[in-house]
Amino acid sequence: MTITRPSFAAALLSLCLAGAAHAAPAPADAASLARLDALFARWHSQNAPGCAIAVSRDGQAIATRAYGMASLELGVPNSVDSIFEAGSDSKQFTAAATLMLARAGKLSLDDDIRKYVPEMPDYGAPVTIGHLLHHTSGLRDWGSVAAIEGWPRNSRTADNQDMLAIVSRQKELNFAPGSHYLYSNSNFNLLAIIVARVSGQSLADFTQDHIFKPLGMTHTRWRDDHGDVVPGRTGAYDYEGNIYRNDQVIEDAYGNGGLLTTVGDLVKWQAALDADTFGPGFTAQMQTPTKLNDGTPIAYALALVNLDHHGQQEVSHSGSTGGYRAWMARYPQHKLAVSLLCNSGNADTPTLGRAAADIFLPAYKAKPYAPKGALPAGVYADGMTGFPVRFDSDDKGNLRANGTVLTPVGPGRWAQREDIFAFGKGGLTLEHREGETIAYRKVDAVTAFDPKPYVGRFCGVDTFACLSFRQEGDRLIYSGPRWYNQPLKPAYADVFTGEAMPQSSRITVKFERDASGAVTGLRFGEGRAYDVAFRRVAD
Repeated sequence: MTITRPSFAAALLSLCLAGAAHAAPAPADAASLARLDALFARWHSQNAPGCAIAVSRDGQAIATRAYGMASLELGVPNSVDSIFEAGSDSKQFTAAATLMLARAGKLSLDDDIRKYVPEMPDYGAPVTIGHLLHHTSGLRDWGSVAAIEGWPRNSRTADNQDMLAIVSRQKELNFAPGSHYLYSNSNFNLLAIIVARVSGQSLADFTQDHIFKPLGMTHTRWRDDHGDVVPGRTGAYDYEGNIYRNDQVIEDAYGNGGLLTTVGDLVKWQAALDADTFGPGFTAQMQTPTKLNDGTPIAYALALVNLDHHGQQEVSHSGSTGGYRAWMARYPQHKLAVSLLCNSGNADTPTLGRAAADIFLPAYKAKPYAPKGALPAGVYADGMTGFPVRFDSDDKGNLRANGTVLTPVGPGRWAQREDIFAFGKGGLTLEHREGETIAYRKVDAVTAFDPKPYVGRFCGVDTFACLSFRQEGDRLIYSGPRWYNQPLKPAYADVFTGEAMPQSSRITVKFERDASGAVTGLRFGEGRAYDVAFRRVAD
């Protein structure tokens, strides 16, 4: 199938002519490069993995650097041509392929996904392609469901058909389509399937023909078969117990991630977006935020997040998979872009990338805020998930949320990275980076409880998993598909938390009772899969 790209060749020619007509931007000066090197000094070592970074202006690199090792085993250093995996930054290319098909009239972003993926359940209200692109579908993240079943992401090989099998048996959503925002990899794996079914080409072939080759991204491809030999690919490493361990990706699922690329190729991609290379209005569509059903604006566009960084417009996205970390950002007002790829799992790429951008953006001086009065305290439950957050103070007078120190940013307002906890007369709300506000309710913390009502075996309704709970003294202990004898902590009435599952970030167990007060089921929450139903099958 041939896909028409409006004025594509002309746009490419125009871009080239524009580059020839205007003087190339001056390379970064020695002082800026020294600041960049200092920023990455931690990874400038023969004993650690590291990063490659390209800072570009007007579509041309002004600073490219590489730090650390591509292979700790072979002693090969990273270079600016090293190939990394871009994690969720890959989603930009899946989104672009979908938009190309929409602009060619092959699909509509308002189409029900069941038109192309009839395997998906009918949820009563349509889940559209647009919902997938904006992460407002409500679909559970297949990796979270797989984790509940004992196989967290990258613990076994899975492809997009495995993903579809997991997602299609989920008879419930996290929320009604369009009512909330929640990042879910399922959305973009489904888009990869839709692109293939509509275009007649795999996502890998489609993007090769319509994006990578036209832009000269000669070092870019997808990891759709993890066993392929990819010359120049770095190792991937996680940092555990003060040592680095191999954490290469063993999955074949892609579209949500899986892009293998270099910082030089990403410069070309970001330049194409800046120049609207793919046709008039293409970039505007890619970075136009969405709105929820109630009109709430959400910063997430088509795998691009619209944010404010020190008063400057930032269009960015981060990535994380296995031991790879990534971050890409454009600052349109300054024609500046940052492309950052790392093979170290402890590299905080959004923080590093923004610090790198600050070297080349106008100077900004933060205004610290000192809170006044008593700090909040107590346990509050997320209004959507029920996940509890305990607020207390450390010995230095800092406010903490579940042990993490928060940054005061205004009266009653504390930041946790890019989200803000806001305490006011109406209680507590969490203002998500993407723009949605979630109400929290204060709950009575439970410390002493009777474990007996919760003892028993519970099996999943939409998952291939059973959980066993037993009493050990005054504690509640549970076992799952691939974890055993793990304690649960009481949070509030009938709600427990734990960290028992491999690689899991947060677990919530909410027991359910019938009219007589007997515990008959539970709802299990793991990261991006809310309230997964389990029913008691034995005492």
